[in-house]
Amino acid sequence: MHAGAHRGRPAHGSPLCADCYDWASAVVWQWWAPEMWRRTTIALRRVLAVLLGVPEKRLKVVASLQYAKVAEYQARGLIHFHALVRLDGPDGPGSPAPLDGEHLADVLRTAAPAVTYTAPPVDAQDTARVLAWGQQLDVRVVRDGARTDDPAGPLTPEQVAGYLAKYATKDANSLRSPGVPRPHLTRLTKTCRGLADRARRHDREESPYLLLGKWAHMLGFRGHFSTKSRRYSVTLGALRRARHRFQQLAAESRRTGEPLDVRELEERLLAEDEETTLVIGEWTYQGTGWTRAGDQALALAAAGRAREYAQWRAEENSRTA
Repeated sequence: MHAGAHRGRPAHGSPLCADCYDWASAVVWQWWAPEMWRRTTIALRRVLAVLLGVPEKRLKVVASLQYAKVAEYQARGLIHFHALVRLDGPDGPGSPAPLDGEHLADVLRTAAPAVTYTAPPVDAQDTARVLAWGQQLDVRVVRDGARTDDPAGPLTPEQVAGYLAKYATKDANSLRSPGVPRPHLTRLTKTCRGLADRARRHDREESPYLLLGKWAHMLGFRGHFSTKSRRYSVTLGALRRARHRFQQLAAESRRTGEPLDVRELEERLLAEDEETTLVIGEWTYQGTGWTRAGDQALALAAAGRAREYAQWRAEENSRTA
């Protein structure tokens, strides 16, 4: 158990009994959390296939499971996941899904508790650990409508977007308040490095824990804080291209003084290929030499000092040789 003291106090999030707490298992759990999430997505698809009466390999013929998830650090230093899971029809977003939100929630409640992973031991003195999700599984349906303060009620898309954005901006450093020591976080960091040293002494090449020390600043969590399935929404690459194209359009607007045409702007920014080449500048020959006498004088003076320094260094080296 962990202390629930005020967030600004050192005891907040720390184990009630530091000597009884299994620090090594906490770090091992953190290290394999990405694998637990991967296995959860596989389990969801398997349960869906059984429920829909199709082989798992043919699930995409009748449904498409998409998700976006973020990892959040708890005060105790371990992460937990927040995920937005959506079921589409076989043609992707917008196509009718074979199950509604309530049935999909039941699938999540069935699949997640059954997910386990046997983490290998750190060294010969260690033991394997069977990892599983905790009992705090909160599955809620997202529905359009007015926001409510009912903790057991449905969530709105706006609420979910706000939650995911907030969690995605947190990292291990957000747990540390300036001037407030966090002994349990320091202990987790040291445990990461200690387990990495044990793995290095035990097996230099094959142990999965060899790089654990490099992730000590993240308290052993090596996964991405934000991930999504490919067809959940627009790809991150497309968003990067859209930002680049918008900067080009904005620069052209500033150069010409013409207002930016916002008609069909989204379609142009997210297009797979640009049909035209946008020129935002051109090079012309202006001449040779310095345009102002002052600039020339400064350059000549700097060059003279550089030559004098090089000559002095050479004389010093010859005297000490």
